[in-house]
Amino acid sequence: MPNTHLSGTFILTKARFYDKFVELTHDKSQKFRTIMYSINHEELLAVTLRAFKGAQLRVSGILSVAKRLADLNDTLPFEVTSSLYKNFLKATSRDTGIYTKVTFAEYLLYSIHYEQCKETYNAETLIPTIYSPNQPLGRVLGGHIALETVLLSICQANARRLNETEWLDVTPDMDCHTHIMHSLLRHALLSFEDVQEEFERIMLYVTAFVFDTVRTLSTAGGPPPAPDPQTE
Repeated sequence: MPNTHLSGTFILTKARFYDKFVELTHDKSQKFRTIMYSINHEELLAVTLRAFKGAQLRVSGILSVAKRLADLNDTLPFEVTSSLYKNFLKATSRDTGIYTKVTFAEYLLYSIHYEQCKETYNAETLIPTIYSPNQPLGRVLGGHIALETVLLSICQANARRLNETEWLDVTPDMDCHTHIMHSLLRHALLSFEDVQEEFERIMLYVTAFVFDTVRTLSTAGGPPPAPDPQTE
């Protein structure tokens, strides 16, 4: 349930906002990482393929949000809009590749490139909903941060599988996310309750999605067959 004390004067201080946000997201993030650590090789490959499709679709959604923040220049001071836009691009560099050599999608594809994986899930059912221009900004950011947590956890699980270290010390850019949310809140353009609700919703959704993948593989005794496009 949303914490109704996270409004008004409670979060006028950015440091307190940051601490409370990290506290609220920590448990669900840790639980998802624990799940990713516990699944086997085939299950991880199946989840990785699904995540790769989502990471691809997520990029266009991120660019639409960047434009949405830039368009706030009509209602906010230029320096505020500029800061929002720059911080969002910095926070999403692992999606767009602006400040990093390897993106989420590139590493996920690399992780399964030589493996036999079959598609079982249409990521379009999730990604456009999160980044819809009709979604309140709080829900957009809550879902976005949840997906970043998910993609990062899957990349790290694959890094361990491949005995690589590149992703193991990477964390979400909570400073940039905090700056964006705090600025939007101060200008009454964001509800922290929306952020929290959407973060929790997406984490629960993706956790169920991982369990569904595990059950499907267990029932079939191996990677599930690809769906027939004619029947969808």
